[in-house]
Amino acid sequence: MAESQQLVLQHNIEQFIYAEVRMLDEHRWHDWQSLFTEEGLYWAPASQDQPDPYEHVSLIFEDQLLRKVRCERFNHPNAISLQPFPRTSHLVSNVMIDDLDGGNQINVNARFQMHEFRRDQPAVFAGSYDYELVKNNDSYLIQQKKATLVNCEGDLVSSNVYF
Repeated sequence: MAESQQLVLQHNIEQFIYAEVRMLDEHRWHDWQSLFTEEGLYWAPASQDQPDPYEHVSLIFEDQLLRKVRCERFNHPNAISLQPFPRTSHLVSNVMIDDLDGGNQINVNARFQMHEFRRDQPAVFAGSYDYELVKNNDSYLIQQKKATLVNCEGDLVSSNVYF
């Protein structure tokens, strides 16, 4: 791939990820859901070296249906545990393309911090994102997003929102 094509690809992927986390911060759940393929998964492992979400307990492991249920709960007026709704700010950096399979799939790694403020209590979550993206016309869709917290084995302040 030519250097100019690589730079354009890098820029487009960064913009996609920045837009994705902005949707989370702005509580645009439907828009965020639309970024996933039908089979798309969101996964937050419970340990740094967790090999998969199928044979091990995870902090979060959601397919399309479970993400939809959680997002509907976020919007429900009777979700007392979410009153007031947490405010978040996601910061993403070090976006690196790990693998281009020559086809439609692109593996990307990035670092993140998520600051959450809820009921006068601040919390900070940090870690890495691993994305499996698939090309979709002029943009991408998420086949899998893995959010690995640096302290995933430790005591976590319970967050009701997505890392």
